[in-house]
Amino acid sequence: MRAGEAPGVEVAAVVEPVACPARDDLAATGVPVHEDLATLTWESLDAVLEAASQAALRTIAPQVLSRGVDLVALSTGATLDPDFLASLLAAAQTTGARIWVPSGAIGALDVVRASRVGHVESITLTTTKPPVALADAPWVVNQGIDLSDVTGPRVIFTGGPVEAVRGFPQNVNVAALLALAADDPDRLRVTVVADPDAPGNVHEVEALGSFGAMRLRLENRASDANPKTSALAAQSVIALLRQLGSPLRFA
Repeated sequence: MRAGEAPGVEVAAVVEPVACPARDDLAATGVPVHEDLATLTWESLDAVLEAASQAALRTIAPQVLSRGVDLVALSTGATLDPDFLASLLAAAQTTGARIWVPSGAIGALDVVRASRVGHVESITLTTTKPPVALADAPWVVNQGIDLSDVTGPRVIFTGGPVEAVRGFPQNVNVAALLALAADDPDRLRVTVVADPDAPGNVHEVEALGSFGAMRLRLENRASDANPKTSALAAQSVIALLRQLGSPLRFA
């Protein structure tokens, strides 16, 4: 995030445990770079942003929330473990900290949340990506799926969000976001499609219930730094930080 992109928010420190060019680049900006959370000056922090992995979220989230510091969690796939999610909510309630979840590469989470006030019949997510974006995903590797000869749309996965996030941890984190918004992973069905002609990373959400019907299609451009994810995912983080620093909030 460049200086000034989130007015009212100041980057106090960065944690990067691995020696790499990125850590050197961060240090060159003048922002203190730590190798571990333990050396942070917690009293100066209002929030910690996790942007690493599901494993990292499992490690750092309890430490952050137990200190009463807000947590912005990107690797929400970890929250599909009900015991882990329950532990986070309990810790936040005890200390008064809050857990913030950016909308990532998807939209309409507000509609899904609001639909829970009434009766929800079904929620479906169909994610379509170019084969190169799905290569090396655990599901593709374990199932022995050859994506090199895909010439048209091919469904390579259908199932629940827990299995989807495990099988495609870098591709369908949006399934975890929908499951959180719906407050019921069993209500969501996920389909993953490989398509060499996909106009980017496409997410289609359909929700049916007593409120009516919602159908949303997003054609996201892939991130320049990582074709497995969408540029909108990073932009949603900056949008959330802007909201944290603003007196005007959207819900």
